[in-house]
Amino acid sequence: MSTGSGSTTTARHTGDDDTATDPNVLAEQHLHLVQHVVNQLCTRFPRHVDRSELVSAGTAGLVDAAHRYDPATGVPFTRYAAIRVRGAVIDATRTRDWATRRTRRELRSIAAATEALQERLDRHPDDAEIAAELGVGADRIREHRAAQVNATLLALDQCVTGPDGAASSLVDLVVEEDEAWIPEAAVERNELVETLRTAVAHLPEEPRTVLVAHHFEGRLLRDVADELGVTEARASQLRYEALHALQAYFGTLFHDVPAVPVDAPGKRRRAAYVAGLAADANRRHRRPGADHAATSPRRIPA
Repeated sequence: MSTGSGSTTTARHTGDDDTATDPNVLAEQHLHLVQHVVNQLCTRFPRHVDRSELVSAGTAGLVDAAHRYDPATGVPFTRYAAIRVRGAVIDATRTRDWATRRTRRELRSIAAATEALQERLDRHPDDAEIAAELGVGADRIREHRAAQVNATLLALDQCVTGPDGAASSLVDLVVEEDEAWIPEAAVERNELVETLRTAVAHLPEEPRTVLVAHHFEGRLLRDVADELGVTEARASQLRYEALHALQAYFGTLFHDVPAVPVDAPGKRRRAAYVAGLAADANRRHRRPGADHAATSPRRIPA
């Protein structure tokens, strides 16, 4: 009994210090090192760096240290692991940082010079004074400030104070002006392009040829006429016929499309063209799994 008890005591003692050889035991017993290192380093990192990401990186470094540790070196595991964890955390932040190491170093120099001048002058120094303190030009200081702004990440769900003083999230204050990045506008634009592509494809051959060559390929009308073996006046007539047909069809889909002039020739052909497109659309919408578009006219996207 005493032998078993002594063995148990020895095993427990071995697991509590750096002489444990099982990497999993070493890592588990020294998890506190990760939080300690992260607490030391986090004040040096940009605000957008997530502390949980630092902890994850540090934990991975601790596990790696546990597998690489050699007790024969005589270095305590705590010291060895702290170095590995620190390196893993720093490496992880570098891969996530948009600014270079040199930029970060120079920004820290500017911050230190600003703080020293503020204590000495009892006021906030301007860029010229900071530049003189560091022995560089004022333009260099402004370049670093611009780089700092570009290298700063903000969370869109961050709570900020709006112009009216009310608290809101940053995403509510950011106005996107490029339609390519607005999902709703992009969807509408894609639908409009697809509708135009379908409408052009259903035009009669000659009007379609003139329309595509002149408006999409940028060719002169007289060159298109020569290719078709018709006069330039006839080519112009075919172009208007195609444009009026598209106008009539789009008028059935969107509210703000001007009506085709009542005296425009080819009224019956336009009516047949629009009816044919509508019938084709109905056939496609009746297919299994097809999306059924609204039949009421919509406003054409700007």
